[in-house]
Amino acid sequence: MTSQIVHGRTAAAEEPTYAAELADLLRVIVVAGVITGVLVAGVGGRLAMLLLRLTSPDTVVGVESDDGFTIGEFTLGGSYNLLNLGGAVGVIGAAAYVLVSPWLLGPMWFRRFTVAAVAGALVGSMVIHADGVDFNVLEPLWLAVALFVGLPFLFGWVIGPVVDSVDGPGSWTRRGRLRWALPVVLLLMVPLVVLPGIVMAAMVAALLPLRRELFGVLTSGVGGIVVRAVFLGIAVLAFVALAGDLSDLDLI
Repeated sequence: MTSQIVHGRTAAAEEPTYAAELADLLRVIVVAGVITGVLVAGVGGRLAMLLLRLTSPDTVVGVESDDGFTIGEFTLGGSYNLLNLGGAVGVIGAAAYVLVSPWLLGPMWFRRFTVAAVAGALVGSMVIHADGVDFNVLEPLWLAVALFVGLPFLFGWVIGPVVDSVDGPGSWTRRGRLRWALPVVLLLMVPLVVLPGIVMAAMVAALLPLRRELFGVLTSGVGGIVVRAVFLGIAVLAFVALAGDLSDLDLI
């Protein structure tokens, strides 16, 4: 991001109050997270399920998936719940991106790829397992795995540009009353986002003072190395866990 939210204050900008910075940070997270999550995880997840239904045998129809959805059954209620789930995941993902973005290294394309790869490995390791229903009945297995890793990879790739766009000083999401009306409307459209959103907001509110006071220390020198080492450790564990899941499925 290029504004005050992630990289700190610009030379020409006045230091925002804690309340103002927190409010704008939450606005960016909600708008970018809900929009990206609904489109990638929600709509993308529904299309992935449809594709796997078409490529799997008819015996999978009516089977309840690991996420509680009935395979082969299309209902407005089920689709709406999936969009709600996508919005919640999106808000969590947007908050995570805002958290790690100051410590990303390399050119922009490498930063995007790093976030996407870690998102794919982390979420993939959470949802892919050999003892559930999805990866024992859906066929072909490689396609199911590719989709469940590919969707979070795609989310990780696009969440950065979307956050940067929403946060940009010329963003249409900042215009007039739309600045605060848009996040409210999005939360009303996908209300299941509210609960994880409250938890996320509390965490951001608690961590923001620390970042405001120690931003320079934590992004340079020893502090920057330590924080990046922690994030690298999380990424390594995610890839190891994903590799273990793929091994259990005899894919590697």
